[in-house]
Amino acid sequence: MIEIPTLAPNETLLFTLRHGLTELNRDKRVSGQTLDVPLLPEGVRQAEDARDRFAGTPIDLVISSPLVRAIRTAEIVTGFPRDAIEIDPLCNERSFGKMEGLRRADVETRFPEVRYLQIGHIGYSLNPPGGELFPALHDRARRFLRGVLQRHRRRRILISSHQTFLQQLHGVLRGLDSSEALQYDILNLELNVFHLGPHDDLLSHRRELLVPSSGKFPSF
Repeated sequence: MIEIPTLAPNETLLFTLRHGLTELNRDKRVSGQTLDVPLLPEGVRQAEDARDRFAGTPIDLVISSPLVRAIRTAEIVTGFPRDAIEIDPLCNERSFGKMEGLRRADVETRFPEVRYLQIGHIGYSLNPPGGELFPALHDRARRFLRGVLQRHRRRRILISSHQTFLQQLHGVLRGLDSSEALQYDILNLELNVFHLGPHDDLLSHRRELLVPSSGKFPSF
């Protein structure tokens, strides 16, 4: 069980969870929205290990991206069945347009106009052809959060989604802009817990690596 804050009246608890390992993560290929790949067997095992850590943690509601890797992760970790999970397209992964499914070397060959922001070992594409720019993704994360709080304020909510979307959602919650949000990477099966006050102000934030071995497959 994960230790969580006790909610006072009108407070909200948001858990965010990145899905388990897929072939795209493993092979360092750009994911996105159109390639709806399942969890690898290792990704399933990661989610099962995370379930053991998460077991007994009280939540009221699960919201997931429409992609199978996020839905399946949520099912395994929380025990919520598919028909009890709220699917929200606003928390889908970033659209990478024509880059989806490609390795960085392939992108640089086919689309030399793509610019990258390098932060540590991770290269963030700033202008994916036909894809979503970071300010637009940040705005989508803001709209998603606003909708969730309008529908479910004062509850304990788990959101199962994807690295790049969750970076921007965390940025909205922490008062960071779209570029600042990129400073904080998110690993597979990483759980973040945000405690919001009566006016949706951030009271506390905690990060839990439910599966420490997920560091074997860093972002790229």
